[in-house]
Amino acid sequence: RRIYVMKTYDLIVIGFGKAGKTLAKYAASTGQHVAVIEQSPKMYGGTCI
Repeated sequence: RRIYVMKTYDLIVIGFGKAGKTLAKYAASTGQHVAVIEQSPKMYGGTCI
């Protein structure tokens, strides 16, 4: 049986490449609640400029 919990975030980052990682880290350092969505199980994406 699964239990689902609703959470609220200030920012949701799609992709954990260089830009996503930098943005997520900065936002978290300012006290924001951040969620990161990445398709790779290794939590490493590509680079998007």
